[in-house]
Amino acid sequence: MLTPESNEEFSKVRQRAFIEEWLSFFTGRPNHLLPFEEVKQSLQLQDAAYKGLQEIELDKIIGSTGRYRDFTRTFLPKNNTTQDRWRRVDAVAHSEQGFPPIEVYQVGDVYFVRDGNHRVSVARAHGAATIEAEVIEYKTSVPFGPDDDLDDVLLKVEQADFLKETRLDQLRPDQNVVFTEPGRYRLVQEHIIIHKYLREINCGCELSADEAVTSWYERVYLPLVQLIRERGILNYFPGRTEADLYAWLILHRAALEAELDALGQVSNEQILDDLERERTNPLTQLLGFFHNRLDLDQMSLKAKQAQFMRETELGRIRPEQNIVFTEPEGYELAKEHIAFHKFLRESECGCEISYEEAVRSWYDTVYMPLIELIRERDILQYFPGRTESDVYLWLILRRAALEAEMDTLGQIPDEQVIEDLELQETPPSTLARLAQLFGFKRKPQGLLLLR
Repeated sequence: MLTPESNEEFSKVRQRAFIEEWLSFFTGRPNHLLPFEEVKQSLQLQDAAYKGLQEIELDKIIGSTGRYRDFTRTFLPKNNTTQDRWRRVDAVAHSEQGFPPIEVYQVGDVYFVRDGNHRVSVARAHGAATIEAEVIEYKTSVPFGPDDDLDDVLLKVEQADFLKETRLDQLRPDQNVVFTEPGRYRLVQEHIIIHKYLREINCGCELSADEAVTSWYERVYLPLVQLIRERGILNYFPGRTEADLYAWLILHRAALEAELDALGQVSNEQILDDLERERTNPLTQLLGFFHNRLDLDQMSLKAKQAQFMRETELGRIRPEQNIVFTEPEGYELAKEHIAFHKFLRESECGCEISYEEAVRSWYDTVYMPLIELIRERDILQYFPGRTESDVYLWLILRRAALEAEMDTLGQIPDEQVIEDLELQETPPSTLARLAQLFGFKRKPQGLLLLR
């Protein structure tokens, strides 16, 4: 039965899910469940065995076979479509009947729900640490833990394949070739093949695979890494590795050689000198060197803005609006905030409101009051190059962090959030520093390094 208690509990978990989504954006921590089929394909899982009924840790359930889009990483419901089902399971959890065991696939040290996503969600909402489950285990040689994301899995698979094919860990046990992005190990394997070909031409002989790997490591990789260490280049790229920089720098060398029509004539020192000339702005340097991401980001930004206006019709509802974000994700987060505002309004009135009414209400009663405070306190002066809309998102994040810390959901007013920010001795000037203020560290995404 759908009881008032279950409605209240669902409202609480939806609020927590909303906060998690926002914090995930600013911290870079993964907040999505992993799709089992993609993991199965990536790890080429085949051998499965039934392990029987077990008591498993809820924290180690990190994915699902079919409902991974409906819940956060901690199995909080991400939308209202699951509300009735969630509330019915919640009612059963409160009864003496209890619910039956869930069914899971085990891969390494983690689990994926085959049947029972709502039971996991309710159990976690009630503070349970374990749950009964029928377990089917897939064997894998790749270590897989609760904090891993799909990219982490791909990296581990690629690293294992790289070491198996090159035997670098056996030929040079002191090696530390570790990448933070998928695809780089394949790039290095191609580089080794090219190095083998060039060495054989020069010596008029044939090199074994082991000799080629050893030669590449000692003659190509280590000299460039040694220069990276001597110049302290890694200090400009927090969260990255020497191998990452090696890969990026050889790509840049290829670009320079093509530009200068000087194949094989650009030295390690030259590409490092070229990078260091722009070290005061590593973001612009990397964007220009490797991906031309600046133009792509601007295109994406405009596309996201157009999509936001098209879906919300805010330009028609409030022609005077001036919502502008400097990051594409801002528009997605704003839409989530509108959807969450709609949910809260409907919960309060016990009625259904149209999306247009929700957009109007959000803009008039949530967005603009905070924008007015931002203007009155001249908060934008602390954020050069950013907009009022950006600061609105960051202040919402700060409120979410405070409310989570104090366990006071919905009880912190706008004024308190702004005053809390103003009390800081050194007001942050960028998103990364603001996230640092809140006690979070954003995980590097691609080459976008905010400084």
